[in-house]
Amino acid sequence: MKNNDTNHQIVSTVSISQEHITILNDVLTAHTEVGLHNHAWGQLNVINSGMIETDIEGDITLLAPWQYAIWIPAGLNHSSHNLKTTEYCSICIPLKLCNNLPEKACIINLTEIGRAIINTILTKNISYLSGRKGESLATVFIDQLEDASKAMNYLPNSKDKYLQPILSYLKVNPGSNRTLNEWANIVFTSEKTLTRKFKSELNMSFREWRARVRFLNSLPLLRTEKTIQEISYLLGYSNTSSFIIMFEKLSGTTPEKYRKNI
Repeated sequence: MKNNDTNHQIVSTVSISQEHITILNDVLTAHTEVGLHNHAWGQLNVINSGMIETDIEGDITLLAPWQYAIWIPAGLNHSSHNLKTTEYCSICIPLKLCNNLPEKACIINLTEIGRAIINTILTKNISYLSGRKGESLATVFIDQLEDASKAMNYLPNSKDKYLQPILSYLKVNPGSNRTLNEWANIVFTSEKTLTRKFKSELNMSFREWRARVRFLNSLPLLRTEKTIQEISYLLGYSNTSSFIIMFEKLSGTTPEKYRKNI
């Protein structure tokens, strides 16, 4: 890893076990970069705030807020970087436990139980899930990962004939405040059908998808000299407080704090 043009390695005396889940954690300072590399084990990357971004060899970028984890299967070349100082946890999973985990890199929406297990591991400073209790906890954790919802992108797409024109438009015009009912009239279907389509195709509501596209569009805007109020209006919010609430919900920090760490 490198940070501000200097090499940075996770400081740990823990060696990776081929039999048990191994946990590595570190505090990564702002602008830490991890060069292209791969592992002989499955890796689940988790942070406690902000955003985690991982570039997969082949021009695929996985971007996820702190509530999610990024899964990297064994042998897959990847690199990553973070914009703000954050506590980072890498959960190294032996190949024998990866049989039912995704074969491709993806974003995992951690279950409450899965997140609670990670918090317990970090609170108790556990390095290996070994022994009777550790292996039992590992079994539950793997079950939670297998059952958790997964996506190839924080902002999922769809080629559905009703959804595709809506998604394409909002990606270019994130500040649009057209209601789902208005969209239903435009694409010649019912609001009920669109509601069902968003849930079945994208696993989220129309409002959540639109909030995500606005959130992602806000990140480059926060690098400019535009005020928070100007950004709020550009993204379709009638007041700054609504934008701030959305941003903090999705990133774990406020727009102003995020901007200071860029």
